[in-house]
Amino acid sequence: MKELKLVSFLILSAFLVNCSSGDSEPEPNSNPTPEVPDPPAVDPSPVQVSTFFNINAADALTLDDNGNLFATNYGTDIVYRITPDRNISTFASNQLGAAGMDFDSEGFLYLARYDVADIAKISPDGSEISQFAAAVPGPIAVEFDSQGNLFVNNNVNSAYTKIDPDGNKTRVTISSVNNSSLTVDDDDNIYISDYTTGIIHKVDAETGDQTVFANLPVTGGVGYITYSNDYFFATSLTDHQIFMIDMNGSVEVIAGQRGVTGTRNGSGDVATFHNPIGIVASSDGNTLFVAQNGGSGAIRMLTGFRND
Repeated sequence: MKELKLVSFLILSAFLVNCSSGDSEPEPNSNPTPEVPDPPAVDPSPVQVSTFFNINAADALTLDDNGNLFATNYGTDIVYRITPDRNISTFASNQLGAAGMDFDSEGFLYLARYDVADIAKISPDGSEISQFAAAVPGPIAVEFDSQGNLFVNNNVNSAYTKIDPDGNKTRVTISSVNNSSLTVDDDDNIYISDYTTGIIHKVDAETGDQTVFANLPVTGGVGYITYSNDYFFATSLTDHQIFMIDMNGSVEVIAGQRGVTGTRNGSGDVATFHNPIGIVASSDGNTLFVAQNGGSGAIRMLTGFRND
């Protein structure tokens, strides 16, 4: 009988212990620590910036049909030629105020000489230099259209000059423009940049109508602009950035950091420039060359900025 009571007591004790331990389990946390989502992934810029050549040739750039890069140094009055395999030579010297350049269909180089206020014509081998047009005020950028007319922006009087193949000049005023450069598209429309406001004006080839084409987000100091294969490209001297503009006037920063100077290579969002000024695009529009005016000077190369 005693054994039966002892067994019953043990069973009851075990039951009470189990119930007690179940009641003592902590209640679930009603205020759990919220999960912090991972930051959204940011795709790295596809643009790649490298140093093409270390040289202080801090003004305009152009390319000939053989891929030779030409660079002017306004301060030393020299025009350099750099081959695709990066051999450099002096193409022309003593060109006072050497600035913008363009080639005609026969391979002659036309050079804006700012300090002389004229346009020089240089033979394909650089051996012969003559004056093509005199009394061109403040010439900086020069570019041919498909008809062989040469257009020159006049930095000193808010105008551009049209010079026909016979050397006859016509001056056209661009209202309220402190112009820094010009370029011509495939339809011979003219685009002129305003140095201080970042506005790019378009002049219709057929009607001559002047309209605002694009507005670069700059604090001032637009350098050269250029056109190639349905895109425009421009430099900002004071913001240290490179812009790409489509045919609708939409603007995109493709390289450089606003207000940050340097010569850092890499992707477009981390690369730095120091007063970029001259710019030219390859004929297919897939490679850019940019001349720096700041620091020790350099010519930079950009690829990967087009996705079409």
